[in-house]
Amino acid sequence: MQRYPFVLSANLHGGELVVTYPFDMSRTYWKAQELTPTPDDGVFRWLATVYAAANLAMASGERRRCHYDDFTRFGNIINGAHWHTVAGSMNDFSYLHTNCFEITVELSCDKFPHASELPEEWENNRE
Repeated sequence: MQRYPFVLSANLHGGELVVTYPFDMSRTYWKAQELTPTPDDGVFRWLATVYAAANLAMASGERRRCHYDDFTRFGNIINGAHWHTVAGSMNDFSYLHTNCFEITVELSCDKFPHASELPEEWENNRE
């Protein structure tokens, strides 16, 4: 990324249905959850909202919780460190060291979906 500059990026994870954006590391060392917006928070929130609204599973009115967190109250987006702090995340690295705006898309409640579920996951995230 430092050699070939990008301006926009997303990394894909599984295990939850939410879109996170920087910063992922809390400013207060001992705090596990802390809102840590960047100076470009409005842009990040917009990018995350656009993805979450286009994701069929996240946008569904019948959406279920994956685990314990209810991200629907946040519009299926959240500042990374406000959910759980991550030191050295790709989102933070990209933003701080390459000027690339990167979000993390948690694609599915299932961390490792079965091969038979992949066509549905593709449809959920295609747009």
